[in-house]
Amino acid sequence: MVSEGLMPWAPIVQRWENLDEVLGTECWIVRDDLLPFPLAGNKVRKIEAELSSIPGDVGVLITNGGVDSNHCRTVAMFAAQRGIQAHLVLHGDESDFNSTSIKMLEALGATFDIGPASTIRERVEQAEQRQILENEKAHIVSGGGHTAAGAQAFKDAGIAAFRTNNFDQVFVASGTGATQGGLVAAAEISSLKTEVIGVSVARDKSRGIPPVEEAAKWAGAQSPHITFLDEYRAGGYGKSDTQVEEAVQLGWRLGVPLDFTYTGKAFSAMVDLSRRDRLGEKVLFWHTGGLFNWVSLTQKLAHPN
Repeated sequence: MVSEGLMPWAPIVQRWENLDEVLGTECWIVRDDLLPFPLAGNKVRKIEAELSSIPGDVGVLITNGGVDSNHCRTVAMFAAQRGIQAHLVLHGDESDFNSTSIKMLEALGATFDIGPASTIRERVEQAEQRQILENEKAHIVSGGGHTAAGAQAFKDAGIAAFRTNNFDQVFVASGTGATQGGLVAAAEISSLKTEVIGVSVARDKSRGIPPVEEAAKWAGAQSPHITFLDEYRAGGYGKSDTQVEEAVQLGWRLGVPLDFTYTGKAFSAMVDLSRRDRLGEKVLFWHTGGLFNWVSLTQKLAHPN
């Protein structure tokens, strides 16, 4: 934890000169993948903020996401640290029961069920009802950490990162919306010059823009400007294509650990826009984590059965 009076999880802002020649601009990176919390990435900001606002008598945290979800793993880790139970409603199939991600959730003492994405809402409701019958007080954490507290946490982080750097563009992987929305609110306060570019990891614009705008307003933005690119999602959540794979490979060779689900898509957008001469003079890549996703996928490919 940080000393009293300092913002929790202060952003680690690094100058990344070996990217300058590749992208043709001055490059910086916020290293949320290096925050002092195990393999959480950007999720640690959202979950810490959310849990700080809930009653102390909550005995179970319920949330949902994919089997390899950074969000679900982070909730399970926080729950274990606080001595409470986590129940995770996951979307996947039978082959996932032996995955490294599941082994980690089991090690943390979390309970979970795995099924189709289309049944998530129903299974979350069932899990909550079970806790009521067992006289346990449960708190449902919105998937991906899409909460007002999560958006505010990223507003605070954005203000800290933008305070001494007037970036032209900020690239960030955008999923459920609170990360990008919080950064949009921070940019509105810190620098009207800065454009926060969300690169979708799953949703098209019709589904992706409204929650980002909602989160930005939660965080206090008065007139949020939302830039949301959906042409780099490679077919949807957890999927990749040649463009994403090439971007991930390039990032690793430059010392930037990327994954195929989240950060690789945001980085592929930066690379593509640089080739089309559409980057500003000073660009920030907000690294949201995902190393565990890369490790998990690599192991699945190496041992498909």
